[in-house]
Amino acid sequence: MAAYKYSVKIGEKDAAAQSHDSDASYKDLGEICRALRGKKIPDARKTLEEAIAMKRAIPYVRHAKRCGARSELRGQKGRYPKKECRLVRSLLENAVANAKHKGLDEAKLAVTHAAAYKQNEFPRYRRTWAGSNTLGYGKQAVWGNYMTARVEIVVSEK
Repeated sequence: MAAYKYSVKIGEKDAAAQSHDSDASYKDLGEICRALRGKKIPDARKTLEEAIAMKRAIPYVRHAKRCGARSELRGQKGRYPKKECRLVRSLLENAVANAKHKGLDEAKLAVTHAAAYKQNEFPRYRRTWAGSNTLGYGKQAVWGNYMTARVEIVVSEK
């Protein structure tokens, strides 16, 4: 397995955590990272917990096609990506633990960088009936590639 570098430089007052080959939507992870960027750690935890409990949606800005408007976001588009929020929550806790190990003060920590990337794409086809989209030889299937994601979070002392 290849070693992945962070897309930002990690300094002495920073701590980071990353996840590889995550079985989650990189689009949802990107929207969650956008929602967490710049927040202090208690606010970021609260945002993730409210999304998991379906009390407050994660605002969707970029990947918002066919996405419903949410009243708790004052009419802005949003969703409740529970699986991805759980993944980011564990990653955030890992970054905070790394910061404590470095000797940083948890009360002053904030999320300075959070990003998600598409990592691998494995060609697959789903065995569901697809109408005229056939693969030949009597197979009625449609291509549905399996994609994995990579997420990185950097917390810094403010």
